[in-house]
Amino acid sequence: MASSNSHLAAKNGRPSAVEVGIDTWRIVRYLDDDRELRKACVRVGPAGILPEKVAGHRVGVLPAHRMLWAEGHPAVEGLAPPATLHEAEERLLDALADAGLPVGRAGGIGRLDQTVTLEFDDPREGLCFMAGIAAVDVPRVKPAVYGRPPETVYFLAERSGRKLARVYDKGAESNTAPPGRLVRLENQSRFGKEARMSSETISSSQVSESLFKARFAPVAASCDGLTAATLPLLAERVADKVADGKMTYRQAERLIGFLVLKGQKAPRYAPRTERRRMAELREHGLVLADPLTDPIEVDLADGIEEALAAWTRDA
Repeated sequence: MASSNSHLAAKNGRPSAVEVGIDTWRIVRYLDDDRELRKACVRVGPAGILPEKVAGHRVGVLPAHRMLWAEGHPAVEGLAPPATLHEAEERLLDALADAGLPVGRAGGIGRLDQTVTLEFDDPREGLCFMAGIAAVDVPRVKPAVYGRPPETVYFLAERSGRKLARVYDKGAESNTAPPGRLVRLENQSRFGKEARMSSETISSSQVSESLFKARFAPVAASCDGLTAATLPLLAERVADKVADGKMTYRQAERLIGFLVLKGQKAPRYAPRTERRRMAELREHGLVLADPLTDPIEVDLADGIEEALAAWTRDA
């Protein structure tokens, strides 16, 4: 197995962050006064949710918890900069009062979706990035992949299965760009009663940055040194490693045989065997961008690191 000097494609450029901010949030208010609680319950009706939105937010009441909640987008259009959340909450409270709802006392932020949208010059790069992310092994996290090629990759807590974050094709989801052009990384923070923070606290750059970094820094670490590539390029990279003495012929034959058979109508590998082969590829810095076939490869860490840098720089 000889090394080839005529690579099918070169590594592509780093994606650029084109959107940074808060997509969706949920504010919580407590109605300690019995009259206010009754008024809110009458206003939302037996369903417990107001039929119409208030300032673009769904509004509901949980009588047993004496809680009123409002969930929606803090920005009228696009994403909200974290520093504007306190002002957005004040506007929302005024809108709730105008709609005849009591606002009670502050209960903090119960949900916060922090997002960064990456733009890829070549949409195939975005598709390759998504396929690579779907195959990355992140500690204490398991992936849930939707679509083939992947359109959404959820990161789930390993034990509880709770959704922690997702990477998804924003352009395809909103029908605003071809598949792979716009890829969004979203940290889905959900706070219990004791962990909720005020909008003013979350508005601070230090707090909002720490939340985003806590979720995606481990992903960046898991992607460090990994190249996601389609089958033609991955086979070529394996051959390069043999020529460089970084892989034995026996390892290369096993891995290339696995890659070829995986894409054919051959009997499926046992899940344990497939995981073992994919792990062996990752040990050599390679990730299969399945089921794509065009000769394309991307450095997975580039996208995650750009998102982390953009949050620090722009949010």
